[in-house]
Amino acid sequence: MFYYGDMGLEVPENIYYPREDSLLLAKSLERLERKGKKCLEIGCGSGFLSILMAKEGAKVSATDISEHAVAVAMENARHNKADIEFFFSDLFEKITGTFDLIVFNPPYLPVDDEYTHESYDGGKTGRAVIGRFLEGAKGRLTENGKILLLISSLTGEKEVIEFAESCGFTPEVLAREKIDWEELIVLGLRG
Repeated sequence: MFYYGDMGLEVPENIYYPREDSLLLAKSLERLERKGKKCLEIGCGSGFLSILMAKEGAKVSATDISEHAVAVAMENARHNKADIEFFFSDLFEKITGTFDLIVFNPPYLPVDDEYTHESYDGGKTGRAVIGRFLEGAKGRLTENGKILLLISSLTGEKEVIEFAESCGFTPEVLAREKIDWEELIVLGLRG
């Protein structure tokens, strides 16, 4: 079980367990007005961040590439009395419309081993999924919408920021947290 505030979530072994990166995103989310906002979480895993947004009055849609993760997140949302619309989708594949807030804690670790779990595998640079996400996020924000994207110092902060700018986003660093082997960074991106 994972506990946060009044939330309790079942997180089976093969679903990403909320760690320092998820908690840093949660703190960043809590500083934003979410009530009444149309929000999307890509890669919802256990549903932690989606449930957090929904419990604050946001209208939340959530996706994951894993059907099992979607099923777990749906059950966690039901258990925590959070109204969320779930989709089984590879990034924006089955998503339509625009959003006030899009949240993504991507697989961001540089990986050479083909047997790494998909929730960690960011490709050789750590930016493979992030790049696809940024390209797919074009045109997905409302006029004053924002993306919260978690990256790592291992991913290449400068490279991610430059790619985000090339996709038409204006990035700013919203939060940083040093942990043992890396620095976690929450980027805020405006279209």
